[in-house]
Amino acid sequence: MLVAKSNNCFVNAFNASKKEKYYCPKCGERLILKKGQCKVAHFAHCVNSQCPLQKGESYEHLLGKQQIFEWARRNDWHPELEVYISSLKQRADVLLKVHGQRVVIEFQCSPLSLVDLQERTRGYEKLGIKCYWFLGSPYKLKIHQRQTQKFIQLLNHRYGLIFWNVKSAAIKIENAVIWEQRLNLRQINKNYRIFRQLILLPEIKMNFPRNDLPLICHQQFGGIQVTKHPEIYWRYLVSRKLAGIPLFTSFSQTSWLKMLRKVEASEWVIFPCIPPMTLVNTYLKLFTKQLIMGGIVVRRGKRIILVKYPCAPHSLAEQYQELQKLFSGY
Repeated sequence: MLVAKSNNCFVNAFNASKKEKYYCPKCGERLILKKGQCKVAHFAHCVNSQCPLQKGESYEHLLGKQQIFEWARRNDWHPELEVYISSLKQRADVLLKVHGQRVVIEFQCSPLSLVDLQERTRGYEKLGIKCYWFLGSPYKLKIHQRQTQKFIQLLNHRYGLIFWNVKSAAIKIENAVIWEQRLNLRQINKNYRIFRQLILLPEIKMNFPRNDLPLICHQQFGGIQVTKHPEIYWRYLVSRKLAGIPLFTSFSQTSWLKMLRKVEASEWVIFPCIPPMTLVNTYLKLFTKQLIMGGIVVRRGKRIILVKYPCAPHSLAEQYQELQKLFSGY
């Protein structure tokens, strides 16, 4: 930890002297000041301490918090370091105020479960505090994996991830986007293999009478992952759902998205740092554009109309023609 109490005042470890006595702001126990040329100045509990704030922190985490604090101070955001919020029973890395809005910056370098991320983010929201998650170098190496993407936030109306580089003491924002993958025969063969593996799983209850899949199942997206199972599985379920709806059924934009969300709704990935289903709706709108390009639905004003069922081509000639359309983007 970087902050301790001395004579009822809070002291930053960078400014602390080994001649003074320091105590934990939470439990009141005596702390040990660790300060030297080869380590980040910080306070530590005794080995047998039971204080909930006692935890080993990496060099990157300790240094990053201090750097973020200094960065916020240069921007006149009146930061406070390691503020313990008793109602949440947790310590905010950096608490500041921007244009009257209380803001917390959490610098995350170690693994954090989805449940803990949800609880901490929702806890701040209930207190009217905006929370931003800054990620350290371990997450930078796994930017396309779910353990990193769960930290996606809305930044200036765009999805992004925030990283803090302790080497340059600087912030960097990585845009997170959903993009349409370019398909080829190798990818289509891979999709079939994945799908056949899925249908053998005991928890996947479905019929798969043919070896063919509607082409809309192959037109998948890259970037942000929003489905827990491989995307081809969700697309197949949508094809089955649409096949049970009468042709020329008309949907409002809201009812259309609601219908798509309910197809295996439990399989959507949760993104705790943005409003619920915001990113999923973005994905579904892009998926709807693909259905329009494929002639499966049409848009008339604010209505979506189902005009053709997704179906797999039967003969080799039909398959070849459809694949040529797919590769050329229709």
